[in-house]
Amino acid sequence: MKFGLFYNLRFPEPWSSEREYEFLWQVLEQITYAEEMGFEGLWLTEHHFERGLVASAPEVILSAISQRTSKMRLGFAVVLSPIHHPLHVAAKVATLDLLSNGRVDLGIGRASSPHQLAPFGVELEDTRGMMNEALGMIPRMWTEEVFSHEGKYYNVPPREVVPKPRQKPHPPLWAACNQEDTTRMTGEQGLGFITHGRAGPERVGTLIDIYKEALKEASPVGKFINDGVVVDTFCFCDEDGARARQRGTLAAQEQIRENSTSFSRFWGGISEDSIPKEYQHHYRRYQRSATQLNEITPESLLETGGYCMGDPEFCIEFIEKYEAIGVDEYVATLQVGAVTHQEVMNSLRLFGKYVIPHFQEKERKAQASAQQVSADN
Repeated sequence: MKFGLFYNLRFPEPWSSEREYEFLWQVLEQITYAEEMGFEGLWLTEHHFERGLVASAPEVILSAISQRTSKMRLGFAVVLSPIHHPLHVAAKVATLDLLSNGRVDLGIGRASSPHQLAPFGVELEDTRGMMNEALGMIPRMWTEEVFSHEGKYYNVPPREVVPKPRQKPHPPLWAACNQEDTTRMTGEQGLGFITHGRAGPERVGTLIDIYKEALKEASPVGKFINDGVVVDTFCFCDEDGARARQRGTLAAQEQIRENSTSFSRFWGGISEDSIPKEYQHHYRRYQRSATQLNEITPESLLETGGYCMGDPEFCIEFIEKYEAIGVDEYVATLQVGAVTHQEVMNSLRLFGKYVIPHFQEKERKAQASAQQVSADN
């Protein structure tokens, strides 16, 4: 089991340019410390047009982090493919891969609402086609000396697309998976699987089974099949389990409150009947947030199996449930709502002292046992 971090890059009110500045520098401090504590991966999201979010240029933040870390993988979770020309994505990711000495993972997604797409002139019904076309282009840009393409959404005359990435043949490709059809398509395309675990291990396990089955017949869009499963959940670790549950619940309430207040802004004036089938999941998720807010208690969150809130022993037991369903990398979302910088740093410290060593020791014992069995045979 590997361990990573996921950042929405959102901070609570009051919103100001000074708070943006302070928040970003705290994130850099947290991530640098996380590598010292044994975290092996970092995943940054991309979002636009929301106050309190500083997630519109993840490649810039990852570039800064690449110079403050030396081992941690640097992942996009995800680039909103329809609002970026594939030429820009290929060039930015390749440049970051050079600067990080080959540590980049590229996750691709479509955006979850028209609020982020409309200013770029993108329609909901075009996003899947645009993403799939881009996925067929980017690996070729990284590996072909002269690239050209003629398609429905993009046309590129013969050009030398530079620079080329450090990783050969190219950085691993991933996709965000929250629905069955997207998960199946991800496996068929030979992409790595990334999902939120808020629905709990049973739901995530169902998606993993779909992904693994589709992977058997994969026709990879890149030069290799990236067989990997990454799952993130909200996490709050504290020496005092009761305090972790209390503070974690307050943070979760704030996150769901944000979603509920975003519904009218993201989907206002749009009839559900007019929404493409693959987007109705997102529409209903924001819609549900408004009714969930008053139902949130520590007990209700823990019952979902998607919220890791407790002392280190609880966190170990929680993560082992995801390990059992085939998760390769557990990704903790520590910075949510009003969770303070000091609380994030404390969670990182406890993971580095207790949680990560527990899984490292399990792996060491498993390898020693396998070697012994091999020697006996």
